[in-house]
Amino acid sequence: MKDIARMTIGILSSRPLEDKNFLSGAIYSMTEKLKTTGATVKWIPVRDSVFWLDTYLKISNKISKFIPGLGRFLPKHTLLKCRIIGKNYDRSLIDSCDVIFNPLQSEAQFCLETQKPIVYFSDATFHAMVDYYWFNIPEKEKQERELIERTAIQNATALIYPCQWAADSAVRDYGQSEDKIKIARFGPNFDIESIKPHEFSFDGHLDILFVGLDWKRKGGRIAVDACRWLNQNGIDTTLHIVGGQGMDSSTADLPFVDYKGIRNKNNPEDYAIMQSLYMKADCFLLPTKAECTGISFCEASAYGLPCFAHLTGGVSDYVFDGENGRLLPLGSTGEDFGRLIKDCIASGEMKKMSRGAVKVAKDILSWDMWLKTMTEVLTSV
Repeated sequence: MKDIARMTIGILSSRPLEDKNFLSGAIYSMTEKLKTTGATVKWIPVRDSVFWLDTYLKISNKISKFIPGLGRFLPKHTLLKCRIIGKNYDRSLIDSCDVIFNPLQSEAQFCLETQKPIVYFSDATFHAMVDYYWFNIPEKEKQERELIERTAIQNATALIYPCQWAADSAVRDYGQSEDKIKIARFGPNFDIESIKPHEFSFDGHLDILFVGLDWKRKGGRIAVDACRWLNQNGIDTTLHIVGGQGMDSSTADLPFVDYKGIRNKNNPEDYAIMQSLYMKADCFLLPTKAECTGISFCEASAYGLPCFAHLTGGVSDYVFDGENGRLLPLGSTGEDFGRLIKDCIASGEMKKMSRGAVKVAKDILSWDMWLKTMTEVLTSV
C-alpha cells in the first residue's frame, strides 16, 4: 500500500476546487482535508461545454417553461454530453495521478478511459432519486441516466457514500458488494477553527434557523407554520431563513420571519452572515421532504443547535433522534414540529441535545472522520 502523503490524487470537477458554493461546498472541504495529508491534489477539469449543445439546451429549457409538458419530448443529449466530457480530458493530467477521485459527478466517469484506480463518491444513486427528488423523467432519459450511473458504479475501484440510504441502494439496485462500499459522512462547510459552539439556553425568546435553497422540497412552509404555532402558543419565536428559492414574497413580510435571502459562501460578507446566524440561533429546523444528507445538519450540530427534521432519505445519518435532534415521520405538520419543539424546551431535552450536537459533530459529522475513511480507501486501492 502506498502512503497517502506520497500520492497524487486527481479530483474530477466541473468547477474549481476552491469554489465554496459548488455542491454546498463539499468538494472544497474534501480537497482541503486531502491536502492536510501531504498528498498532491490536482484538479482534473470536467469540460462538458460546446456552443451548439449549450445553445440548444438553453433554448429548449426556455420553451419548456412556456409550454408545460414539452420538455418531456425534447432530447437532453445526455450520452452525447458524456462523450464530449470524455474527449475533453487532459490525458497527461490523468496519467500523472496515482488515483482518480470522482465526487458527485457520475457523468464525468462514463467515458473516462484510464487504468488508474477510481474512487467514486456520491450522496445518492440515480435509482434512489427517481420519484423521490426527480419526477416525470422521460423513459429514454431515465434509461440513459441509469446506464451512466451503473457504469460509474461498476467501473469504480471503491465506492464511498455519506449515508446508509445511498449505500443500500448501490447494493440493492446495482448489485454491488458491501465490501466495495464505505460510509464517510460529511462535515460542516465552515472553517472549523472559527466555529464556537454554544449550549441551548431559553431566555423567553426562541431563534430558529432554516437553511435551504429549494423552499418547497426543504419544507419551508412547514417551518413557517411551526413558528406561527409556537408564537400562538406562548413561545415568542423568530424564524431566520437563508435560501428560500421559490418562497412566496408575502412570507418575508411576516412579523416573526427574518429573511436573509440566498447567500454565497465564496463572498466573505455572506460567509460572515451565515456564521452569525448559526451563532445566534437556538435550534435548527429543516422539515425537508426529500434529502440525501444535508450538510446544514453538520453545521448546525457543530454550533450546538438541536436539529428538527423529517425521517427521510439519509437524514437519520445526520440527525440522531434524541442525541443531536429529533425526527418526525414524513407528513408531519407545522403544528407537529411546533409542539415537539415546545415540549423539548419544557422537558429540558433541548439543552441535552445541544450538548449532544457538539459531541456528534466532533465524533461523527466531521471532515476529520471523513478523511480517516478516505485515507483507508485511498491507500487500499
